[in-house]
Amino acid sequence: MIRFAESLNETGFRIKQDISYMALDVSHCGVLILSNVAENYRVLYANTAFLSMTGYTEVELAGRIDWYVQGDAGDEPQRKKLRAALSAAQPISIEMRNYRKDGSLRWCELGITPFRNHEGYVSHFIGMLSDITTRKNDEELSSQPSRHASLTGLTDHLGFCDTLDKTILASTFSPGTLYVAAIDIDQHQHASGSMDGHSQNFLVQVAAERLGTCLQTDEILSHDGNGSYAFMLRADSRSDAVMRCQAIQRSLAQAIPLADQHIHLTCAFGLARFPDDSRTARSLLHCAGMALSHARETSRNTILFYFEAMSVRLHEEITLESALRNAMLNSELEVHYQAQVNLQTRQVIGVEALARWNHPELGQIAPDRFIPLAEKNGLIDDIGLWVIEQVCTDMAAWREDGLPVVPVAVNVSAAQFRNPLLGDQIMMLLNVSGCDPSMLTLEITEAVLMDDTNTARATLNQLHHAGIGFSLDDFGTGYSSISYLKRFPFKKVIIDRSFVKDLVDNSDDAAIIKAIISMAHTLGLRVLAEGVETEEQCRFLSHNLCDEMQGFLFSKPVASSAFVELLQAGTTLPPSLLTAKKARRTLLLVDDEVNIVASLKRLLRRDDLHILTAHSGAEGLALLAQHPVDVILSDQRMPGMTGVEFLSIAKTRFPETVRIVLSGYTELQSVTDAVNEGDIYKFLTKPWDDTKLRGHIDEAFQRKELADENHRLTRAVYATNLELAGAIRQLKYQQQHHHHVGSQP
Repeated sequence: MIRFAESLNETGFRIKQDISYMALDVSHCGVLILSNVAENYRVLYANTAFLSMTGYTEVELAGRIDWYVQGDAGDEPQRKKLRAALSAAQPISIEMRNYRKDGSLRWCELGITPFRNHEGYVSHFIGMLSDITTRKNDEELSSQPSRHASLTGLTDHLGFCDTLDKTILASTFSPGTLYVAAIDIDQHQHASGSMDGHSQNFLVQVAAERLGTCLQTDEILSHDGNGSYAFMLRADSRSDAVMRCQAIQRSLAQAIPLADQHIHLTCAFGLARFPDDSRTARSLLHCAGMALSHARETSRNTILFYFEAMSVRLHEEITLESALRNAMLNSELEVHYQAQVNLQTRQVIGVEALARWNHPELGQIAPDRFIPLAEKNGLIDDIGLWVIEQVCTDMAAWREDGLPVVPVAVNVSAAQFRNPLLGDQIMMLLNVSGCDPSMLTLEITEAVLMDDTNTARATLNQLHHAGIGFSLDDFGTGYSSISYLKRFPFKKVIIDRSFVKDLVDNSDDAAIIKAIISMAHTLGLRVLAEGVETEEQCRFLSHNLCDEMQGFLFSKPVASSAFVELLQAGTTLPPSLLTAKKARRTLLLVDDEVNIVASLKRLLRRDDLHILTAHSGAEGLALLAQHPVDVILSDQRMPGMTGVEFLSIAKTRFPETVRIVLSGYTELQSVTDAVNEGDIYKFLTKPWDDTKLRGHIDEAFQRKELADENHRLTRAVYATNLELAGAIRQLKYQQQHHHHVGSQP
């Protein structure tokens, strides 16, 4: 009988005081003892045989909770069975792949038995590990004839590894000239939902043929699933290997004609080099696969070499995944709220719910780190529903406290929309809490719409008809097909923070934002801009008729209690951030000559103006970023930046200003160009006539005030038209959906 001592040695393992432990240490079978405290299943003990089979040391295994996820993605069903058995305290025996610490593949048979204490409680689990690699390899060899895919005629990855191992043993090539590449063709995975079987097969065959033509006679190619290929290539250097991969990308990119479309294939590469990364075929393929996984996270058509840090990152990811599984049970997750503000009324009109993870040891873990992990390992369904449940609980509490409840937006991923029960689950949470469905908005990305599966469409329709709103999130960062906005019941478009961040300095981002606002309003959709952090960004968005903003400028994401305080205080945006007419006219004087600036200030002081002064274009731009300005009067010849250059930049960043040049030099061409392009309203010369100059400046202010009034009226008309267009849009969608449903047999 095994006794568990309570004292710990310096490695974290329990001191082996019992002779039973001595017997375990000399056993040829790997033995593992796990704790069942809080279902963490932490490693308490591993014998010498287990350490030898896995390649880990006692220190590395001590206290770990991720020991059983050393396999690859193909073993996920086995891992799920194992986790289910542990959770149910049931014995289990499974076969699974086991990658040693050095990345080499071994097959193992793992048996887990619950250990009950004298009270009948399962306090520990005992695991028995046997190495069955030899038997598995014999089984693989016996099935060698079936390793060639009938569709492409290529060997699978297991056959590839066998052939490559023999090549490695028999060859006399120079070290560093053999590479293993893992390839993932994007379109193979997306094609299954939009092509018939014949077209899919044709696509796979053409891809395999083109890959084959790019290889030399002594190189090996394999195909193992839809878009998963691997090949061995010879190259004199890394750059040579990259050129070989780029040649393959160009070959695949040539149009493939199908019945009703032309397909252009794109692919990512992960590369591992012999013997730097490993000396065995399976381990090389494993390293190339890790590099490919990183490449897919970057972008399409990426070529990435394996490096040791990837293994470290994989280990960190596995550790984080294991911790994430316990995060909800341990109350480590919480919901924070970030206010959304109307840019006309300046009031809070909504809020976004954001999941936050406060790990007891690692601290705050960013959502962009753990949300993709949750999507990858299937936890996103549980976490997503938990967030909605918490939101419903908070909204019910706010309502009971008599607070002015505002609609709450929640992000829902494409992975969640693949769950056919999602709609029923959300409606159940709303019904239990007594929350009004119209107070919930779901923010979805284009990934949901790209799938366009029957399941996702049915869920969208179900929730829409229940009264739940939809916003299209991260607009502009993906395909941004306008057809999505026509076919789905969106009420709002969300401009991604990546465009807002640089809109002041990047004219392209500013133009994109203007185009999105105009397009959305034409379709009857409201527009919200995320990531607004500066007053300058807020003024730009307000001036260009953006409807709503969200960002640190108004509020960071805060806990529910802090958001309640914000609502109770009635906090609003300062009026100065919007386009409201100012009580006093503001003039900016820019001239590098101090005496000229002083003279102009004396002359214009009698006109009751708020006058700002700068002695260079750079100083002028800094003041414009800090203060709302009506009229700019600038000298032409200044060191570092001419007046025309300064005013051209001012036009892009602060288009509402009226801009005048006052100069003693007539550089006709540059000034003429600036006037023609609208950068300059007027060009005046030095020395000036006091009366005429004051008249020109007063005329410029009148022009600005007229433009402000026109802008105010435009906003009012826009708001009315937008409300009407939105109502018409929703009515049209309902009629189309009703007709579609009614026409079905």
